[in-house]
Amino acid sequence: MKKWFTASVGSALLASSLFGGSVLAESPSQEKMELLGYDREGFFVEEEPNNTFTNSNEIVLEDAAKGTFTKDDVDMYKIQVDNDDPLVIYGGSWDENPGILLDVTLYDENKNVIEANEISSDVTDGFMADYTVTPGTYYMSVKDKKNLATGEEYVVIPSQFTFESYVDRIFGADRYETALEIALQGWGYGTDEIILATGSNFPDALAGAPLAYHKDAPILLTTKGSLHPSVEEAIYELGVNKVTILGGPGVISNDVVDELKALDVSVARISGKDRYETAVAISKKLPSNDAAVVVSGKNYPDALSIASIAAQYGYPILLSDKESIPATTLTQAKTYEMNYVIGGTGVISNTVAKKLNDPMRIAGANRYETNANIIRDFNVPTNFVFVATGTHFADALTGSVLAANWGEPLLLTPPNELHPDIKDLMMDYTFGVTILGGEKAIQPKVEDQIWSIIEGNE
Repeated sequence: MKKWFTASVGSALLASSLFGGSVLAESPSQEKMELLGYDREGFFVEEEPNNTFTNSNEIVLEDAAKGTFTKDDVDMYKIQVDNDDPLVIYGGSWDENPGILLDVTLYDENKNVIEANEISSDVTDGFMADYTVTPGTYYMSVKDKKNLATGEEYVVIPSQFTFESYVDRIFGADRYETALEIALQGWGYGTDEIILATGSNFPDALAGAPLAYHKDAPILLTTKGSLHPSVEEAIYELGVNKVTILGGPGVISNDVVDELKALDVSVARISGKDRYETAVAISKKLPSNDAAVVVSGKNYPDALSIASIAAQYGYPILLSDKESIPATTLTQAKTYEMNYVIGGTGVISNTVAKKLNDPMRIAGANRYETNANIIRDFNVPTNFVFVATGTHFADALTGSVLAANWGEPLLLTPPNELHPDIKDLMMDYTFGVTILGGEKAIQPKVEDQIWSIIEGNE
């Protein structure tokens, strides 16, 4: 299951999180939890036999129930609904290469099928459906459409959580401190590794988001000659044991490596002779995929526009010049069945695009329209989004990995005005926004404009 599934569940259950719901709050001991059918992580574990209405497992709304399927198995769950808020059911597999395809049916207390208002179901993306309900008793049947009986574990969650609109801001005193705050927000539970990039320039870090997402690691920033204090704080606060540096000693010196080692962390470096070879080297650290993204190596907006999406899909980001593509980059690009070319012919010419396997260009009249078109072409939900300035790279770079982890797109805008193309993208759909950077990066006027859109969407 993709990480966005976890993020969607997390958003829906924000007030009573997956691991902190009512049962955990009421349970004084692990022994009591286990007696009630809950494991150490707070999941309700299905109790067989539970294949009929009569022997359904009774669970509470917002509970995460997990189980497995035998051949021709159907798991039944009983829930109580106390109000007429919409009922949303999420489900899927935690497996990196899921095989089960969940089929969930909702019944009322008279065993009549309740038709979903909207339903989506996919092997990799999981199951989600919403229903119009009134107070009463309901039953869920859960089965695998593919009937594989491999023992693969599923999770299913019925929820009536009412989400409140929000505009949050993650920021620090500067780009380094903002990167730290992003890391603490997204990885406050701890992480074994961080990705370290220079805070003074963008090239070596452009390809970093998919790698950071793959490693479940935040991106931190440092100066070239010495380790920025924010990185040392992140290492301490997050319990980091490994740091992967993007770029050679010309962008992050060996003095920084020595300082890191003195903090008792291991250090690895991914680099090439230039930004193009560094991106290729990063791509080779990712799992195999059928597609890659090709962007300009001369500027950052197009790479940052697609960073969150590329990370979630596992697409590496490769760099090219406008009229020519480096041989090493082209060789790597040809290992993928297709290539997304981001930006118009003013940044990557048709001459370059034609050299790629099955190129698909996504572009706009400017960086903001390109950003909006990327979101539309990939059909990314915009209910919840991240917003960063399109005039500097740092906040969007470090925030792109958190956006990916939360399953949200990253939108770019000028600091002093919400760009019309981005505004159009948010109309009718957006209810939650996380702004990256302080009030110089995204001014209060933009925040007011965002609130106006959200209030109009309610």
